[in-house]
Amino acid sequence: MARAYLTAFEGARVLVPLDVAKRWLEGTDFVVRKDPPSNGLEADWIGLDGDGLVIVEAKGSHNNALAAWEKPTGSPTVLQSAIGQVERTAVFRRSTGHKLPSKRWAVASRWGTEENGRNPTVIAWDPDEGELGKADYNKLERILMQADLEAVASGMRYSDGIGAPSGLLTVEYDLRNRLRVGERLVEPGLFAAVGPFGIFPVRNQNDLPRLRQARDLAPNLALASLSAQYIKSVQEGFGSAYDNLITKDRTASQGGLEIIWPEKGEEIALET
Repeated sequence: MARAYLTAFEGARVLVPLDVAKRWLEGTDFVVRKDPPSNGLEADWIGLDGDGLVIVEAKGSHNNALAAWEKPTGSPTVLQSAIGQVERTAVFRRSTGHKLPSKRWAVASRWGTEENGRNPTVIAWDPDEGELGKADYNKLERILMQADLEAVASGMRYSDGIGAPSGLLTVEYDLRNRLRVGERLVEPGLFAAVGPFGIFPVRNQNDLPRLRQARDLAPNLALASLSAQYIKSVQEGFGSAYDNLITKDRTASQGGLEIIWPEKGEEIALET
């Protein structure tokens, strides 16, 4: 919920899990550490918006209290906990010890359920420490976009996502394949099927029988497509980070990732 809110409404361009970001920052002039050192937890994510560094902690709760969530003076406990985590998380230059300015987001979501009878609610807190210098921004953008790309590929089962820079960025995949969904021809890239059965990649013709079997068993199947053009632009250092969320009939796309919900009976095929 926090990522969706920040990318759709607050200009967040890329958000990477903190442990993944730490691996990708190893061997660079940047390091994530607590400020000041403590035993407290760190934030969940670091990333970038159009101006600079973004540090994010996301919390969720079934909390039933109305005042804490719906009145201007309210402040649920989970939000206070999230604020503490983003305040103690910082990115530094190794060579100088300089702490980079960042925008810190603490986002708390109250889940609405049939049992609690509450409306879903999101509260966000965002003090701004200033803009990041252009040189630092460009370096971090390249690193974090590559980290995010590997994480997306790992989620699509094209990379194990384990360790420092690896996976998609160092392994060759056939990026000429195109997915056809009914009359729609999706641009070349990597594809995966998503449903109650989990996620599995659709790499070649041999995967189509499994895809069709999954379609028969799970009519609410979705297809994920990661654009070859986007992959190459990130690998070569020319990629722009996430655009705002774009939604169309039966599809949703953000940056190079597109999700397609096939209609019942639509043929799904793979073309090269």
